[in-house]
Amino acid sequence: MEEVLVVAGERDEWLTRCAKGLMAAGFKDVQTGMVLGQVAGTYRKYPTWGELVITVVPAAQAGHTQLTLRSTAHVDNIFALFSSPNKKILSVAKGSFA
Repeated sequence: MEEVLVVAGERDEWLTRCAKGLMAAGFKDVQTGMVLGQVAGTYRKYPTWGELVITVVPAAQAGHTQLTLRSTAHVDNIFALFSSPNKKILSVAKGSFA
């Protein structure tokens, strides 16, 4: 599942902010790739397991940044029938740096 956000601020500021936010939200193995402009982390809170990659690029509007959040979650359990694990991971991530 993928979601795109446009936020105010510079790219480098958002790379740092996303990494800190993911760590604060309980994501593990958070890594920042400055060259590609990506922040990646693993979410493992029962019953939701998955990964998130945030790609950070300058937006067309000056002084803004585009965040592309791509979640890949494990949907092979009974709990995935009741709520989307991808939506859960995206919600936790957005709440961590909002």
